[in-house]
Amino acid sequence: MALLGKHNWLSFTKTRLSCGLAGLCLLLAALSACSDQVSDIVGPSNSGFSIGIKAFYGEAGLPADGTSQATIRVEVTDELGRGVNTTVTLTTTMGTLGTSSLTVSNGVGVTTLTSVSTPGTATVVATVENITAYTIVPIVNITGAAT
Repeated sequence: MALLGKHNWLSFTKTRLSCGLAGLCLLLAALSACSDQVSDIVGPSNSGFSIGIKAFYGEAGLPADGTSQATIRVEVTDELGRGVNTTVTLTTTMGTLGTSSLTVSNGVGVTTLTSVSTPGTATVVATVENITAYTIVPIVNITGAAT
C-alpha cells in the first residue's frame, strides 16, 4: 500500500513538473517574440560607444488617446559590447517623453512615450556623444471605442 501511494505521488509530481515545464516553454516562446533586446545598433562614438533604441507598444501602434504609453529602451555599449553608464539625450516629434535626459546604467535605460490625441508617427531620437539612433512609434486612431 505504501508503494502504491509513493507511485501515485511520483506520477502526480511528474505530471505537475511536465505541465509546469510546458507552461514555462510557452511563456518563453511568447516572450522571445516580444524580445526586449535592441537590434539596430549605431556607432562607434568618439569614445567607442554604440547606441540602440527600441519602442514597445501594441500591435498596430500606440492609441491616439493622449494617455497610452509606449516603453522606450535604450542600450549603450563600449567597443567590447559591455554596457556602460552614461547619459543619453532623447527627443521626439510627437507625444511626451518621460525624460529628455535618460540615465543609462550598465548599458540600459528605460523611459516612456505618452501618446497624443492626433494620429501620426512619432520619431524618438537617442543621442550619446556624436551618434544618434532612432525608433518609430505609430500613433493610431482607436477603433471600436464606445460613444
